[in-house]
Amino acid sequence: MAEDSEKEESGGGGGGLIKIILLVVGLLVGAGGGFFFGKGMGEKAAKEAQQLEPAAENVNKDPNTMVGEMFKLEPFVVNLSEPRGNRYLKSTIELEMDSEALKSELERRKAQLRDTILQLLTSKSSQELQAMEGKFRLRDELLSRINAMLVNGTVTRVYFTEFVIQ
Repeated sequence: MAEDSEKEESGGGGGGLIKIILLVVGLLVGAGGGFFFGKGMGEKAAKEAQQLEPAAENVNKDPNTMVGEMFKLEPFVVNLSEPRGNRYLKSTIELEMDSEALKSELERRKAQLRDTILQLLTSKSSQELQAMEGKFRLRDELLSRINAMLVNGTVTRVYFTEFVIQ
């Protein structure tokens, strides 16, 4: 009995060593399972990303076809729709055309284009245009209004090359 009480007080003989070994084995199994699970999830995510991206051979690398012909408008300086009327916008806009034939129509309609753009710009407040989503909304509105007046093609994108609010 004296020997049993001494073993219990000192840690139970070999029982403590078994607990440590089981703990280390459990950690190794858990780490290994986590590694293989994570690797499998990483490979799955990589495959999904490859499916979302166009294949390199399918992407047209010709820089002339990646961006259409551009039509640059003279800068616009307009008063914004503010209660006190003390804010203005200076903006330069370029239009990307779907065909070269559209350039002559845009030249002929330059006064109509500028009028349409001026009307839209002056209807906006500085608060609307300072937010990124306001600029995106303005770009979409410009694109739809400009394309509504065109006959020989369409404008595919509107670019703000200068956009300053003061």
